Amino acid sequence: MLTLPIALHNAISDALSSVPTARWEREAQGVSERYRAQRVGGEAPLVRGRDQALGYAAIILPATYAQVLGACAAAGARIPNWQPSSLLDLGSGPGTALWAAYEQWPSIERMVAWEREPALITLGRELAQHGPISIQQARWERHDLTASSDDGPRYDVVVLAHVLNELSQPVREKVLRSAWQRTNGLLLIIEPGTSAAFTIVRAAREYLITQDGYTIAPCPHNAACPLTNDWCHFPQRLERPEFQRRVRAAPSAWEDAKFSYAAMARFAPALPITGRIIREPAQTKGYIETHMCTPAGIQTQHALKRDREAFRAARKREWGEVE
Repeated sequence: MLTLPIALHNAISDALSSVPTARWEREAQGVSERYRAQRVGGEAPLVRGRDQALGYAAIILPATYAQVLGACAAAGARIPNWQPSSLLDLGSGPGTALWAAYEQWPSIERMVAWEREPALITLGRELAQHGPISIQQARWERHDLTASSDDGPRYDVVVLAHVLNELSQPVREKVLRSAWQRTNGLLLIIEPGTSAAFTIVRAAREYLITQDGYTIAPCPHNAACPLTNDWCHFPQRLERPEFQRRVRAAPSAWEDAKFSYAAMARFAPALPITGRIIREPAQTKGYIETHMCTPAGIQTQHALKRDREAFRAARKREWGEVE
């Protein structure tokens, strides 16, 4: 289980205290409703104005942080000696990915955040002043990604988090192509853990493979996705901050923030893996069933209860684990 960085948690709490509680709670509920609705391009922005930006920080930011950090950690595990020094966050919102990427790679010194909505830029800058020096000194630029060109500086890490699923397909392809052109090392694509979002992530991965991209995570291979009439996503357990629990009226102190992702690089992974568990292992009276994505395709493993050693080992295996 992970928690928000203390500095980020406190910065959000301070920002929320600047307006009446009922106001940011109301706006948070509205942001949540718009976020859950299907967005295919052309809709009104998810957030407009200070109050809605605060609502976003209260209810959406914590889970997004967990998802981005989960993707970063999975990628980092396969390239443990890689030390990126620059990052571009496309569609940054209030800078959530800046904090998550720095948590995984504190070697990042130069950060650039592109965001369309002025209120999110303002809030992102405020939150950043409580963070490490690299986040404090991040350069914020107002950009509409749909109008971005392919030209410009390249970055070791480029992040597209919760962006592609809000675009129409032609615009999505343009934004993905531009993001890859700006990637010097690793492109992280993160979307909500839904079947619709997985389809978008899979299509992006397939395109990037044709552009000489290497799959770092989650797939243990660089071949086409072997899933048929199925989809893949992963959980990242998060300890809910008090302000998020309050607005959700959530009795549980934690949640599993589920996400689909593709970590694609211009270099091959340093550490090979033979498989990754792609759903929660299922236990019956007689065995534990585990579904693995492997270079040979999807494999289903059964650890029989009468084989005590294998059964005990299978009980310890977790969704998203590699071997």
